[in-house]
Amino acid sequence: MTWPASRRAGSPLLLAWLALLVIETLGQVSLKIAGMHVGIFELNRSSLLAAASTPWLWLGLACYVSQFAVWMKILETSRLSSAFSTSAIVFVAIMAASWAVFGDPMDWEKIIGSAIIVAGILLLGDDAQQTPHAPAGNDAEGNQS
Repeated sequence: MTWPASRRAGSPLLLAWLALLVIETLGQVSLKIAGMHVGIFELNRSSLLAAASTPWLWLGLACYVSQFAVWMKILETSRLSSAFSTSAIVFVAIMAASWAVFGDPMDWEKIIGSAIIVAGILLLGDDAQQTPHAPAGNDAEGNQS
């Protein structure tokens, strides 16, 4: 079996997907830990200061910024419809991280659901575009170029 270029180990697109998976999962875990440290959050000065004082919040926010940058890189070489669908793999990673870090339950329904998500992503196939398609532009007279 020959893997498409975007799926071969070491390809920039595969590395970007792995980075997105790790960064998004770390971000969600960090924000959960920050929430646990802050406790009940109310929109007041005390809660805001408590949230701002935990490094977990800042790590979570840094992950959001980083995942935006990685997502833009992925979209440079992928079709939006395939990339967005493939991003569902993050649900599986976060579920596994929640089980490993927080002891969240991992029952058969979640395992089967995760397998269905992975199967769906595999059925979608390769998401790399042969050549990036620039959106059609208009000239000064409104004609499409």
